[in-house]
Amino acid sequence: MWTNAGALKDDKLVDYVRNLNPQLRQLTIFPSEICNYRCSFCHIWGDTGWALKEPQRVIREQLDIEVLKRFIDQVAQTGNKVGAILTGGEIMLYRHFEELVSHLRSRKMNVYVNTNGSLMKNRLPFLIENTVVVNVSIDGPEEYHDAIRGKGSFRTICDNIEALMAEKKRRKKMFPFVSVNMVLSTSNYHSARSFIPALRERFKDYTVVLHDTKNPWQRRRDLSVNFSPLLYTTPERGQAYADQMKEHLDCHVSPAWQGFVEESIPIDTEALKRDLQAIWAEEGVDYSEYVDIHDYYTDIDNVFGRSKCVAPWHELIIRRTGDVYPCVDLPDYKLGNIYENSLAEIWQGERAVRFRDYLLNDNLMMCNRCTRLFADPETF
Repeated sequence: MWTNAGALKDDKLVDYVRNLNPQLRQLTIFPSEICNYRCSFCHIWGDTGWALKEPQRVIREQLDIEVLKRFIDQVAQTGNKVGAILTGGEIMLYRHFEELVSHLRSRKMNVYVNTNGSLMKNRLPFLIENTVVVNVSIDGPEEYHDAIRGKGSFRTICDNIEALMAEKKRRKKMFPFVSVNMVLSTSNYHSARSFIPALRERFKDYTVVLHDTKNPWQRRRDLSVNFSPLLYTTPERGQAYADQMKEHLDCHVSPAWQGFVEESIPIDTEALKRDLQAIWAEEGVDYSEYVDIHDYYTDIDNVFGRSKCVAPWHELIIRRTGDVYPCVDLPDYKLGNIYENSLAEIWQGERAVRFRDYLLNDNLMMCNRCTRLFADPETF
């Protein structure tokens, strides 16, 4: 769960960002956005997802591995300590998944894999030898998860997670850390209280703990569990974002923002808040600095002190077409393309400078519920 900004918020955060020098620390790579699931709330393939508007093109387009490797080499030559998040779609459907991971590791980059967990079984030794974190999306206990992702998917994913943990134990390996993330949506929020007990019942021979944002490594674990709020915007804010990008940054936006729009969120936020507080109390987690989930869902103007985003100073996002963006969720303001531009041209170019300068004084209307807005500077 996200924490409040603590000491670094509001004016202090603004001052911090204004004194930042761009230093690349993280690549987030979407080499393919193909997925074998159709989760209803997904902003890519869900009910309002942008990929459904052009599915065949999305399926065809995958990053050329040689072009991607050359760009990674340029990043490595900077000497910065850079981590790589691999995501999708389902990342393991990328035809060059293992080659990409191996190349990142050969360049001393830590690899973090976001996956739906359905395709891990035949890659267990590879994941153990080459990744730092495997983060698996599960949408609640079996009946809730299967209602969202398909009958039998919970068992398949849990079998794969258990096989990964067993192989780690057999090899006496610390990595990868295995985590489960549950996105709290209208479809599953009633099951939050029963989620950890359900996982402990399923993984009886393993230690399952609630992820503690403030003290993440304090407790031994085989599997950690995290709850994340649904990312969303309103139709009004979404349209205002599109107008803002056109007027201020000469950018005609993609339909991607529409995948985040919620006309309303029929969640009993007070009940959810009580359930989460009960979970945290039972698990011994101090939640006093956590974002108030009721306010999160009912007051979109409240950013809990997160008045600025540091991501454009530390992160690049590479999409399946080779286009590079400063934003992980909105493929709109393009910085360049790895087929055509060097790292220096993308990271230090006029478009990157213009975008960072704009964010020094203005926020984008879509940013209020973004994962990166809620990320601490040390995350990158």
